[in-house]
Amino acid sequence: MKESENKELILSVDTKEVKAHSIVLATGFRPSRPGGSWLESAIEKFALPCAKCGYPIVSQSLEWCPHLYVMGPLAELEIGPIARNISGARQAAERIARSV
Repeated sequence: MKESENKELILSVDTKEVKAHSIVLATGFRPSRPGGSWLESAIEKFALPCAKCGYPIVSQSLEWCPHLYVMGPLAELEIGPIARNISGARQAAERIARSV
């Protein structure tokens, strides 16, 4: 990518030149808790603790309730923003493995 004299971005895409004034980058995931209605039912049925944002409140070992561990977006409050990617999955697996 290079910036031309008139402040347009010029990108090379499949050997074609594309001119643009801006680029929007996105990770592709929704910023809401996954799980849908089945998870909502489980939260109610088993009185699973959640923060006001709806995400699980879990221990450092990612245990939500006895013998129920979470990973991915459900571990986001404990692992942080990397919870949704490969690095977060590795951290979650290590924490869970150390605790059992």
